[in-house]
Amino acid sequence: MLDRLNEVNEPLTIQSADSAAMERYGRVLKGIDCSEMFDAAMRAANPEGPTYLRDLDELKRFDSFRQIGSQVYGEDSMLQAGLCFGMNDRMNGMEYHEGSEVIVAVTDAVLILGRTEDIVNQNWDSSLAELFFIPAGTALELYGHTLHLAPCRVSDEAFVTIIILPEGTNRPLESRTPDDPTYFMENKWMLCHPESPAVQRGAHVGITGENIRVRPVRG
Repeated sequence: MLDRLNEVNEPLTIQSADSAAMERYGRVLKGIDCSEMFDAAMRAANPEGPTYLRDLDELKRFDSFRQIGSQVYGEDSMLQAGLCFGMNDRMNGMEYHEGSEVIVAVTDAVLILGRTEDIVNQNWDSSLAELFFIPAGTALELYGHTLHLAPCRVSDEAFVTIIILPEGTNRPLESRTPDDPTYFMENKWMLCHPESPAVQRGAHVGITGENIRVRPVRG
């Protein structure tokens, strides 16, 4: 799949999640079989509903959730487990959090990543992005302050990912922080591209350059 993705997305380069280039952004978690969570995730990923579900109790009953909590966070009592899924094929924006985010790929997906160190005056150039293929079954820890947003699909089918974060992340704010326009939701700092739908919801326009598109493999 990775070779075919690179063929249809030339001149973009999509790298493997376990390549050395990932080391600046995160790491693949080894020794955790997350497949026990997949049936529950697929049932909850209703294509007629929202494409992000912040916290689902059903996902937190599995041993793999507790193993991720222990390996990444030291415990699991203050974590949420939700879903991100859909037909997305654009970068649209970049966000970051305090604390790691774990993305479990229920299906194959592509992540577009960047570094907060490259944000200048609340702006970031999309030419600095790096793209990574995340095969189904992969559990990936993204380090805190890694720039990312929703994954992109790789085929005509929707992508489905489980998202584990510190409790409360992505809850709506009671009020915006006036001195930081990038603080968009609880524990969520966001820059968006001018083409992003989030502009209509008050997100800070802070991405210059191309709104990167990942072309899916057909057939």
